[in-house]
Amino acid sequence: MKRFYEGKKINMREADASDAEFILSLRLDDDLNQFLSKVDHDIEKQKQYIIDHQHKGEDCYFIVESKEGEKFGTARIHDVDEDTFQAGSMITKHGAPFYVVYCGYFAFFDYAFFELEKKCCELEVVKGNDNVINLHKRMGATLINEDFEKVYFSYPKEAYIKSRKKYSKYTLEREIKELAHN
Repeated sequence: MKRFYEGKKINMREADASDAEFILSLRLDDDLNQFLSKVDHDIEKQKQYIIDHQHKGEDCYFIVESKEGEKFGTARIHDVDEDTFQAGSMITKHGAPFYVVYCGYFAFFDYAFFELEKKCCELEVVKGNDNVINLHKRMGATLINEDFEKVYFSYPKEAYIKSRKKYSKYTLEREIKELAHN
């Protein structure tokens, strides 16, 4: 069964091999990929990567799209363990509506914290990716370390819930018992 998650103005669905061309177009765009790992210009390798990562435990590669199905970008949950997960591969196409980043962000973290019931996200951001670094700071993630190449954040569920309330215009209203306690 494909994983699907509804956000306020966007939806996220598990990527499949038919998304390979879209994903590759984002990953090969020099303006968009400067802070992501490099990929080969090979559609078959991209399809195989998607197939290999489908249903790999709780890891998931998502397509972020409009309610009508227009593809806007990607997000990935990986290295999921009992309580934590890592977030990555977040990329949005040129010309996507401004709200996609925020609505996608909240749909993504709603899925991880409430559907998967994880307690903390570990984030690694390449230095120089100031927009993403500032986004995580604004949302309440805590800087825990940095080295020559990356900045590392911890984003506990409690901090996420606080930012979710602050930016509620980007979130879908739903009955989530954890929200009622804060």
